[in-house]
Amino acid sequence: MKAINLIRGIFIILMVICISGISSYAIKPAVASAIHLQKVIKENVRYPEQAVKKCCTGSVDVIFTLDEEGKIKVEKTFAENAEIEQMVKEQLSAICCKGIDAPFNQHYKVRITFKLVG
Repeated sequence: MKAINLIRGIFIILMVICISGISSYAIKPAVASAIHLQKVIKENVRYPEQAVKKCCTGSVDVIFTLDEEGKIKVEKTFAENAEIEQMVKEQLSAICCKGIDAPFNQHYKVRITFKLVG
């Protein structure tokens, strides 16, 4: 009787391990799409020329969502420099991520940093 209970216990533990492994595997595509989304933002956001002329530097933390059409909807921004913050908002609102297989109406967060070198 004890052996049967032991085998049942081991079987249950193995099932839990298998199920948790499958659920963690299911999360990976969402992470991959977030990384791809971050790459698109990095390629499309440029150091604003006005900010370079004024020697403005700083970071902007942006929380945003994607709508059904792939447009970025900025929810909140936190920045050290108000000028750069506004320019980042304008650039992000112009980006269309329609080709990216990223979940829409999900919150994303990205930090964009501007530094002058030289």
